[in-house]
Amino acid sequence: MTGSLRVFLVALFLLLGGKEILKAQRPSANTSSTSEGGSIVGKVKDRNENVPMQYTNVVLYRLPDSTMVNGTITNHEGVFKFTGLKNGRYYLKIHFIGFQVKTIGNIVISPQKREVKLPAIYLDPVASTLRDVEVKASRSRITYQVDKKVVNVTKDLMASAGSAIDVLENVPSIDVDLEGNVSLRGSSNFTVLINGRPSVLEGNDALQQIPASSIQRIEIITNPSAKYDPEGVGGILNIILKKGKNLGINGLINGSVGSNNKYRGNALVGYRTKKLNAFITAEGSYRDMNMYVTTDDETYLPDTINYRHSLIDLVRNRNGYGVGGGLDYYLSKKATLTFSGKYGGRGFGMDNTSRRNIYTVPAYEDIYSKSFSHSSSWGNYYSLQSDYLQKFNDHGHQLEFFVYFSGKNDDETEVQSDYFTDPQWNDIGDLSSGIRTRTIDSSNDIRVKVDYSLPVGKKGKLEAGYQSRFYNENGEYAYEVFDTATGQWYSNENYQSLVDFKRNIHSAYISFKNVRNSFGYELGFRTEYTDRSVDNHDDKPAFVIQQFDFFPTVHLSYQLPDNYQVYTSYSRRINRPDQWSLNPFPMIIDPYNIRVGNPKLEPEKIDSYEFGAQKIFAKSFISFESYYRVTSNRITRVRLLDTAGIIIHTRENVDKDYSLGAELMANLRLVSWFSMNASFNIYHYKLEGSIEGEDVASNSTNWSGRMTASFSIKKSLRIQWMGIYRSKTVTLQGTRKGMFYTNLAVRKDFLKHKLNLTLSARDILGTAQYESTATGEGFHSHSIFRRESPIVLLNIAYVINNYKQKQRRNAGSQQSAPTDLGF
Repeated sequence: MTGSLRVFLVALFLLLGGKEILKAQRPSANTSSTSEGGSIVGKVKDRNENVPMQYTNVVLYRLPDSTMVNGTITNHEGVFKFTGLKNGRYYLKIHFIGFQVKTIGNIVISPQKREVKLPAIYLDPVASTLRDVEVKASRSRITYQVDKKVVNVTKDLMASAGSAIDVLENVPSIDVDLEGNVSLRGSSNFTVLINGRPSVLEGNDALQQIPASSIQRIEIITNPSAKYDPEGVGGILNIILKKGKNLGINGLINGSVGSNNKYRGNALVGYRTKKLNAFITAEGSYRDMNMYVTTDDETYLPDTINYRHSLIDLVRNRNGYGVGGGLDYYLSKKATLTFSGKYGGRGFGMDNTSRRNIYTVPAYEDIYSKSFSHSSSWGNYYSLQSDYLQKFNDHGHQLEFFVYFSGKNDDETEVQSDYFTDPQWNDIGDLSSGIRTRTIDSSNDIRVKVDYSLPVGKKGKLEAGYQSRFYNENGEYAYEVFDTATGQWYSNENYQSLVDFKRNIHSAYISFKNVRNSFGYELGFRTEYTDRSVDNHDDKPAFVIQQFDFFPTVHLSYQLPDNYQVYTSYSRRINRPDQWSLNPFPMIIDPYNIRVGNPKLEPEKIDSYEFGAQKIFAKSFISFESYYRVTSNRITRVRLLDTAGIIIHTRENVDKDYSLGAELMANLRLVSWFSMNASFNIYHYKLEGSIEGEDVASNSTNWSGRMTASFSIKKSLRIQWMGIYRSKTVTLQGTRKGMFYTNLAVRKDFLKHKLNLTLSARDILGTAQYESTATGEGFHSHSIFRRESPIVLLNIAYVINNYKQKQRRNAGSQQSAPTDLGF
């Protein structure tokens, strides 16, 4: 960040927030009932979630002529206030995208009653009439808020039998490839939080383990505020788990079975009284996935061209279990102490059968062979956390302490065996070669954090906090080769490594947010000190980085008339490489490919800009977002050819990349029994830098579109169809063709919605596949990758004691929400 930008942000922060911060130190005349004119004060909440709704549009009208007097939006606590009002009768209209418009009538300001304090105002999701005498609330599958997109998982029939990754497959801004790898606006580097807290598992590993049936919603935060850790190029995926809201025992039991060995089950049970809330969770899964790959590789040596044609059949397996529990104890109305923990295990396995034909030009050799490989890994993980919340009043003045400890380990082995065959791949001899590898990894993470919030003025809020993180990881890699003459395995010390990785991060932040009339803003600043070392237990000194980093954030919003809202934001983020990306020791993939880390990798620095607008139309809305992202020290995967014709897979900083894109989404309810969500994303990507001293550059314009159509056939029967298209894309060393695929799901409810069955089929036309090319100095590769199709899943779910809270008919009733059930 340039010096001028720092000065600008500090000056802007003081200009907009300084006056209110000073005012917080003395009583505010504007909050007194004796201020000139009358006043109306109220608080808006989401009826289903019982949480405050910020940035909700509130318009005041005069009776009886319906003249508009003033308009405002709620603050972070969902509170709004009108002041300086003349005596008379008024009414309010409150609306937010995806919710029904609420009218509060016959509000009287008089000499005897200058200040009117309204009871809590609850907004309901947009409603759809299912029959003449019954109206059922129906929240939109995807809703937009100023700082995030919210995916309401309960509306996604397709994902009910899967994991969090299955939910994300049909979400704007997110792509999920055929292997289940998630990318957020083109980046596979993002942070996963669970209920706003860190997860012991990271990225895709965390998403694979969380059952979709236990998720209430997923928040996609692409430009987080300074309060959040700045790690992750794409931003943050915050998984909010379901929670019991009724007193007594409540819970949910869920199970699914699918084609080709796919099983999953989970249970969430809680017990709540007025003084405490206890909960336990358990889940297990086992899933096989069949995949098919065809590759053609060419390597160019001074006097020879080597060709390798491969047909590969893969069976990948993921399995795991987890148990968790916790306790919320309400020490008083303003103090809560929480303890929670989780323990589990997860495994990954792969059986690979490859048939290869290797030949050269000129024709020195023409070899047919088969290769069998089996890999398996298993690891355990655990996490413990404690949280203490002290509220000083009911207006957001609070102090929170958080302590977190987690650990995990992995033990992975892989065995590869090669046999010579005839041209029909029938064995013609004994084992020709074999390799065996083992990777052992363990880590632990300790975090201590304190957050302080102070209301400032009528709608402002000052937040500050400090966090220390201590992360340690140890890795060991062993490589053995099979001697066909002796029939014995021997260690190869050239491919043995030990690595100790340490990264401690100390951070502090401050932010200020406020709303003035229809204008809302939030300014933040975060600084972090990083102490990182990579020690390979050899004669070379450890690779050490010690540095300060600075992360400014700006969020602005403006509420226009006629339900228009515009918003813009800026944030700086960072992507720190992990220890396997940094470990310089070679790791064997197969006889023709080696993976090597790069200890000189520097963290990526990301500057992210966004602008958006949204418009509500009765029960529908349209939103538009544009974004621009610049990544410095871009870390990218590259392939290099060594003198022996082996391809080296590594990572390098290649200067910069640029992403410029726009997203358009429409959430439409055309008739009571039909709704549609459609989105279109287009972005231009440009990468420039150098590899081994050679300048490289690539750019491409990519787009994708997706649509979900939902049909309510009758009160208890729903059908959902989804279609996705992804265009051709360009990488640093090649291209990947576009593809299209469709999914279908049907859900039937029984026993007054306590029991439901969902049948889903993914890739029903069998069109999901990747075809890609890669070209570099001395090599060219072409590959086609596809997975089994269709994937058919049957899911059954049963609700205990009305796990989803009944609609409250009395808008004035209140019930504080307990800690989320789950992990």
